[in-house]
Amino acid sequence: MTSRASLAILWIRRLTGLTAALTLAFTATAAFGCPECSCDASTKTSCEASAASAAAPEADRQAILKMAGEYHVTFQFQETVAVQPGYALRDPYHSEATEFVEVIEDRGDFISLQHVLVLQGDEGEEPRVVKHWRQDWKYEDTDLLVFRGNRTWEHVEVDADDARGTWSQAVYQVDDSPRYESYGKWTHTGDRSAWESEETWRPLPRREYTKRSDYQVLVARNRHTITPQGWVHEQDNRKLVLNAEGQPETVIAHESGLNVYDHTDEIDFTAGRLYWEQTAAYWQDVRDIWAQTFDENSTVALRGKVDGERLHTALFGLANDVRNSGHSDETRLAAHQTVSAFLIASE
Repeated sequence: MTSRASLAILWIRRLTGLTAALTLAFTATAAFGCPECSCDASTKTSCEASAASAAAPEADRQAILKMAGEYHVTFQFQETVAVQPGYALRDPYHSEATEFVEVIEDRGDFISLQHVLVLQGDEGEEPRVVKHWRQDWKYEDTDLLVFRGNRTWEHVEVDADDARGTWSQAVYQVDDSPRYESYGKWTHTGDRSAWESEETWRPLPRREYTKRSDYQVLVARNRHTITPQGWVHEQDNRKLVLNAEGQPETVIAHESGLNVYDHTDEIDFTAGRLYWEQTAAYWQDVRDIWAQTFDENSTVALRGKVDGERLHTALFGLANDVRNSGHSDETRLAAHQTVSAFLIASE
């Protein structure tokens, strides 16, 4: 046999062995799970979550997760520049509260934080518990639900190149209806971790929407910074007037905002945690109802009131029913009907 023929036979044997090895590896992967880790088919979901976590920078994730905890909060806002001729700056706003922030979902590249207020009453009085706002963080998000004014939000696609390395922050009202969403990057320098958003349209804040009608949109840049005491939320705001067509017309004033979250161990949050334990399943259903609504509509528009009642009042009433009687198919259906009643059908 020639040396060339011997060499050919040797290569055939090697290729045959390689094919058998690849077949065995493929069969083992199909039977026992993914090759990246030791999970089996029954834990494939947790494996995928681990992969998502690996994709999202861990320093970013830990900064977001550090916003969970028990806090004394101060809210401070001050108008700084009068832009509209003859406009008089409003008095500064200051308030305080105590609340805890709970991680209600963590899928690696998605983290959801729920805020719950626990307001202390006079001595001998039960604390007042209020489900507060929620913030959802998603890594490299390309689909944002953006506020357009007049209680209307629409989906906006972000180019994948622009979203690379960023986190979106979607903020929801106390009734889990949308408020605002934007995206930006976390940066880490020494002990400082901070995230800053792109320019973001927001509805009027609760401190003003029942008192003012001279502007329609708060145009903001938001910065979240982790501190040794907790975290802070800084805002650079412009108060924007829209014309009859919903387009920007004029800015009346600039405003600076500073919300400071300081860890506290001096407050008993038991009442708030009991409330959340009793109603968590109900509010999960409410979130699912909203998620389905967002998926099915390119634009979401909401009524301010239905039969003289605001949305948060109606959904909070159902939450109280759940506390008294438990969650059921009836309350789930009632929540769905309530949200549907406030939706304005897209034309």
